[in-house]
Amino acid sequence: MEVRAILYTSATGFTERYARMLSEAAGLPACPAGGPDLPAPGSPVVYLGWLCAGRVRGLGRARGRYDLRAVCAVGMAPPEMVSLPRLAEDNGLGDTPLFYLRGGYAPDRLPLPWRVMMAPMARKVARDRTEDPTALAMKEAFAHGGDWVSPEDLGPVLDWLRRG
Repeated sequence: MEVRAILYTSATGFTERYARMLSEAAGLPACPAGGPDLPAPGSPVVYLGWLCAGRVRGLGRARGRYDLRAVCAVGMAPPEMVSLPRLAEDNGLGDTPLFYLRGGYAPDRLPLPWRVMMAPMARKVARDRTEDPTALAMKEAFAHGGDWVSPEDLGPVLDWLRRG
């Protein structure tokens, strides 16, 4: 299995950071979807997209144009709160390998429509009276943003690429 590029969609920069780290570690070019230097149609790629409401953004367009060998979903939830089988099912991935990477949340960098969409969720999280560490971290992230990007999180993706 030969992968020729890392293709990604990023709204606030967290997915782009993972794509660039993966690119450097794997020796593959990182290409923003919609950018000028895209792989040829049908090329085998690893796709990274940010999560919104359980959907990997840009996945449909990437699936229609490229041979997706693996998908990395970048979200703000702690990994233990993410069900990969459900995420794969919700995104129609079938047997395509799926990895989850915890990215971050930067409300100030969100495009306006997404900021408006996230406002009710931010209010709900702020009102939550749960005091466990995960809930407190989510409150902090929704209030001030959060960044959990970690090169170590790419380990399983790199292992998969090396086994390929």
